[in-house]
Amino acid sequence: MTTATHQPGPALDPALEVLRRPDGSVQLGWGPDTAAVLSPGKDLDAFGLSTVLNLLDGRSSRAEILVRAERAGLADDAVTVLLDELTTVGAVRDPGGTVPVAPRVRVHGRGPLADTLVAHLTVSGTRLSRSAAYTGDSDVARWDVQCVLLADALVPDPRLVRELMRHRVPHLPVLLRDGRGIVGPFVVPGRTSCLRCADLTRTDLDPHWPQLAAQLCDRVGCAEPPAVLATAALALGELDAILTTAAPATLDRTLEVDLRSHRLASRRWYRHPECGCAAPPA
Repeated sequence: MTTATHQPGPALDPALEVLRRPDGSVQLGWGPDTAAVLSPGKDLDAFGLSTVLNLLDGRSSRAEILVRAERAGLADDAVTVLLDELTTVGAVRDPGGTVPVAPRVRVHGRGPLADTLVAHLTVSGTRLSRSAAYTGDSDVARWDVQCVLLADALVPDPRLVRELMRHRVPHLPVLLRDGRGIVGPFVVPGRTSCLRCADLTRTDLDPHWPQLAAQLCDRVGCAEPPAVLATAALALGELDAILTTAAPATLDRTLEVDLRSHRLASRRWYRHPECGCAAPPA
């Protein structure tokens, strides 16, 4: 979730350590399920591997990398194959020469989660807006954001939820329930189940849920500081997946993190047959 002022090019994932193996091969990363080993071949020796990896700093376009590699005596085809392989395994991020646009996110809520989310997003290059409470004159249609984080409220204001659905604004609840962190479900109006679907499902299980929900509306949850940080981190990870078009884990699901039991649980939410969220906008 950062911006760039230059035309970006392929960049080696900075999270991966570059390690030299005794046989001349290069290892990227050292986790048993994440490491990849690049072996020298007749078209690209150990020197060639190192040369290409050194060029993957994000400051040169793919075309510029090929030119510089050719000047170093490396075959164009071999370098192209290596770049494609690195991109396929996720070791290289290649934006294709387009300048990233700062994502537009709104944090709506007041409480420890909202404060933590805002503190991170403020320094991440995100075009951030914030609101604390829904008012009758709130113009959701003018928010112009890719996602709204509904932070802290145990039950979001139903008026706001209706407006988000009406204007087709994606939204992700982030809250603390009984000392545990809850993230999701991520709602894409018209495509996924919605928060009303969840309410109707809860009402099927407990007919008194509407009365309980009315009491919980806009209340702020509470948890120990580590649980707050863990919940915010989980939400930011989901937001990153949402903004980068990856498949977020919270599509039609909630994630529940409980640091006391060291568990991360997932629950599936389905569209409710009595909810009209699948209907096209009026």
